[in-house]
Amino acid sequence: MISNQEIEEIVTASINAPSGSNSQPWKFRVFNNQLEILGFPEKDHPILNFRNRGTWIAHGALIENINIAATAFGYEAQIQVFPNGENTGITGRINFKKTEKPKDELFDSILLRATNRKPYKDKILTVKQKREFLISAQEINPNCDIRITEDKLAKNILGSAVSVNEVVMLENEKLHQLFFDEIVWTKEEESKKQKGLYLKTMELGFPQRTALRLFKHWSIMKIANKFGVAKKIANDNAKTYSASSIMGIIIVDDTDKDFIDAGRIIERLWLKATNEKLEFHLITGVMFFYQRVMSDPKGFSPVHIELIKKTYNQIKEVFKVEKGVIAGLFRIGEDGKPTARSIKSPPEFIKKYV
Repeated sequence: MISNQEIEEIVTASINAPSGSNSQPWKFRVFNNQLEILGFPEKDHPILNFRNRGTWIAHGALIENINIAATAFGYEAQIQVFPNGENTGITGRINFKKTEKPKDELFDSILLRATNRKPYKDKILTVKQKREFLISAQEINPNCDIRITEDKLAKNILGSAVSVNEVVMLENEKLHQLFFDEIVWTKEEESKKQKGLYLKTMELGFPQRTALRLFKHWSIMKIANKFGVAKKIANDNAKTYSASSIMGIIIVDDTDKDFIDAGRIIERLWLKATNEKLEFHLITGVMFFYQRVMSDPKGFSPVHIELIKKTYNQIKEVFKVEKGVIAGLFRIGEDGKPTARSIKSPPEFIKKYV
């Protein structure tokens, strides 16, 4: 039987999971030799976190790390998602069974995984690499789907589509404030907070960093937008987004459980890319904006609502999506290491050993 100490070690080995603005919306409870993962969606972005689904993606990524890490300790993770139903605060309950199976080859990539927002080289991936990426969904949930493209024109369309996120964020006063509230400006501040969007992970040059400090003031941003600054920033970012070997999407059913599975799929994709010494960048803004405006458009201007709908449909057209929800878009390529990595807080256990 697994010990509580071993469960804690598995969680500690798994904590390097992605979350919106590094919010890390989770805590843990260990009892009766099993693990419960508790969700704290209030730590996540209140606009992008539609129906807590940003949190569920983050929890899915964490659960997949635990699933992989357990094998390094000689255990198989038996996972229940929303074991007490949705909206109960418990996203996962995991029991651990002793196994003779070898350590998952992706385990060593958990600690190495990081977001790299740089432009990537347009390196052609091998058939084997692409096949491994495509089967990631089937390994988690056969009802989910991954679609990828290498086509240059398609990548340019997708880069422009997802860059609409910056237009909406910087032209909407409330979203502008939320975005700048999430930025962590110095390493010292990040070390203290251990959460937030650390400035250096954004891979901006000195002029862009300087401008960003000015644009954090809404009065300045509002004037700048009269001269099309938000759109100029989006156009520049679109070139970065499209600079990749492949771009792809994850398609799921419209359920919260499927968004947990989407997170697991994303993490498995990410770790496979890391294992191949490739870089990975997950982009979710437009996808979550679309879900939000289709449910409750309050707070968005009519112009932005139409822009969000148009760009989401452009993404659907590129990948010929007829049903399901696009949970996120990703880009994969080669560029070496990111300039900086986000700090992860140590796992917090509550009512540790009941």
